[in-house]
Amino acid sequence: MSRTRRVPLRLAASVLTLTLTLSLPLAVACTPPGLPPPIAPSAAATTATAPVSEGSVVVGMDGTAVGFNPHQIADAGPVSAAVAALVLPSVSTVEPDGVRRVNRDLVDSAGVTSTDPWTVTYRLSTGASWSDGTPVTAEDFSYLWDQMLVQPGTVDPAPYRLITAVRSLDAGKTVQVEFSAPVPGWASLFSPLLPSHILKDSPGGWATGLAGGVPVSANRYKLQSVDAVNGELTLVRNDKYWGEQPGPAAVVLRIGTPTALREALRRGDVQAVLVRPDAADGAALAAAVPAADRRAVPLPATVDLVFDTAAGPTRQTAVRRAVAQALDLSALRAVLTGGRDDGLLPVSSAVTLPSTRGAGTLDGPPVPTGDPAAAAASLTAAGWTATGAYLSRDGVPLRLVLSYPPGDPRMQAAAEQVQVQLGAAGIEVDLVRLSVAGIVAGLSAGTVQLALLEVPRVRSDAVAVASSYTCPPPVAGAAPAIGRGADLSGYCLSRPSAVQLLSEQADPATADAELWRELPALPIGQPVAVFATGAGLSGVAGTGGPGWTWASPLSGAPGWTVH
Repeated sequence: MSRTRRVPLRLAASVLTLTLTLSLPLAVACTPPGLPPPIAPSAAATTATAPVSEGSVVVGMDGTAVGFNPHQIADAGPVSAAVAALVLPSVSTVEPDGVRRVNRDLVDSAGVTSTDPWTVTYRLSTGASWSDGTPVTAEDFSYLWDQMLVQPGTVDPAPYRLITAVRSLDAGKTVQVEFSAPVPGWASLFSPLLPSHILKDSPGGWATGLAGGVPVSANRYKLQSVDAVNGELTLVRNDKYWGEQPGPAAVVLRIGTPTALREALRRGDVQAVLVRPDAADGAALAAAVPAADRRAVPLPATVDLVFDTAAGPTRQTAVRRAVAQALDLSALRAVLTGGRDDGLLPVSSAVTLPSTRGAGTLDGPPVPTGDPAAAAASLTAAGWTATGAYLSRDGVPLRLVLSYPPGDPRMQAAAEQVQVQLGAAGIEVDLVRLSVAGIVAGLSAGTVQLALLEVPRVRSDAVAVASSYTCPPPVAGAAPAIGRGADLSGYCLSRPSAVQLLSEQADPATADAELWRELPALPIGQPVAVFATGAGLSGVAGTGGPGWTWASPLSGAPGWTVH
């Protein structure tokens, strides 16, 4: 039986929920009502050592876990990435060597089966099912497609905009995905899939349905428990998995500070850590763990200062460039890393991550920075006048709202540093701490002019640019998108178009000059974590490679052997 849907169905409940979210006042930070708080244990809890069953692997991680939807900017981070890699099914995965390969446990075959229209056909394993017995089918593909078109703050949704139909054949085990244009990077789509049968009927739906955990699995592990008090997540073997069972019986993620986790690694309470230490902890970790058991892991994100380009003073390019001119990016990177020199890679391209650019590239952005006096002069030339400590125009002060997410003292310190540096240039800044979802909504609503946050992205430069800086036309007959999708700034690139980028008719690098000139966002750096193992997992760090940037180092945990 075939089912074709030219116009995606929308989930009215999810749309209503998120529409209401956009109307909430942004002066209130912290967790939205009804959600569990982010997992961030107390200092005492970070050193606790609960008993772990034999054959388990315990990995220490810093940071927080707000939620577990890997397609939401609000939930992105190393913890949620690790859970997604072990619990959710993906059509394809990036291996440690950097090569993307089709997941043969989930997909028997996948490939382009027609060029008119351009169609990719997936044949799913007949045994592929969620741990509650529900088969993995075309409905999971359709659900992800639907949501990536309309939800705010999604991670790189551009290729999904070119999908015109998802067809279900063979009781959902054959999936035909039709595109309006060729998408050579199709293999990266639908990775991972989400349990549509759970989320489409969940009160929180897409936005909050996975806030407290992932209730079902279609991978080697299932998320058994989330202990928000002690900062511990326990994943156990999924005994309903149809493929090869993993080696470790369980993977336990313990969230704590880099200092506490380094000590736990020394004591043998954890077998590995994935952390972003400051200068002191980084040096101590390097001294305690042999180089063969340590590896720097650039993360798939940049710390950005995102501007609202559609409303307020920051809709003017001159103001955005003056903000950049006033900021000392080296000082901000030092604050964000706790002084660790290699903790945040300087950015010289608005398109390509520094970890993938190779040797011989610039060490900073091609825009003037670090000169507040010059920034003030630029603003004066643009019509702003000095009236006391701050600039104004037509009696209206140059005042900007800068939002940053909670739970990260370094991010807060960096936001305060931005406030001071911009103040020296005559720009008044009000700091407002908001959840990432609140920041996304505030940028779209025009109540936030600047946002300091970590913005995740996928491997493809073309997909990243098309998602973040192109504005698709409305789809006839379809429900309008909520907010701006992945385009946090609201900036619309003049060229190349999304179709040109995604079909490889244009080099994404050609967008670099315009993005630096118009400056919808100022990238500050690419964060770099450190993965280190103890004696029980010696040799694991050596199996890493460039693919660890795109797939968590923990994605290899099913094959680990604890000595």
